[in-house]
Amino acid sequence: MNGTNIQLEPNSKPYLLKRIISDGFDTVSIFVLFMAISAIIFSSPLANVYNEHFANYKRVQAEAVAEYGDDAEAITNKLSTDRYYLDEQFAANLHSYLLKLLSGFIAEAAVLVAVPLISKQRGTPGKLMTGIIPFKEKKQTKADAKTILFRFVYVFIIDSAVFYLFTGIFTFLLIPVIRLVEILINKKNKTICDALTGVMMIEKLSYDGIDK
Repeated sequence: MNGTNIQLEPNSKPYLLKRIISDGFDTVSIFVLFMAISAIIFSSPLANVYNEHFANYKRVQAEAVAEYGDDAEAITNKLSTDRYYLDEQFAANLHSYLLKLLSGFIAEAAVLVAVPLISKQRGTPGKLMTGIIPFKEKKQTKADAKTILFRFVYVFIIDSAVFYLFTGIFTFLLIPVIRLVEILINKKNKTICDALTGVMMIEKLSYDGIDK
């Protein structure tokens, strides 16, 4: 199909159920990889700094509990004014976030970049399973490697980096819902990241010679 334009057909847009199944499968795949990679990273030397800060603020917390016993208000007051405790807690949370971000980057790159670049259809596992391909509307061709990479950058920054910071593991529950809302509010069922990269998801079977 290289160098050949394709005329969009009325039935090129996938059924909504297919999009939901496709995105859901990709999200679950990323989640499983994320959990496995996180376990490896948090038990590796990369987590040494995090472990140190975590142990420090937990030690101060334990000392406050030992000093005030069951007086929760006194413990809270003590810790809320302890600059060392607050600094160590902040450092631990920051390093935890960065390690999770690294885990997410690797997991998402595997599903959203590696598989599409290997696949002739440029689809993620979920899209390959449901017969959907990313299509560049402006050039009227399936997405090229550059488009796949740029789309991943947008997805990682917009859908992952920001949400990992505020929602942690709940990111994997929120993102599919947010994407569903995004595709429901426009006629071409595009997410924000689709629109930013000029991509539309289409039915592979709507076109002849799509793999040529």
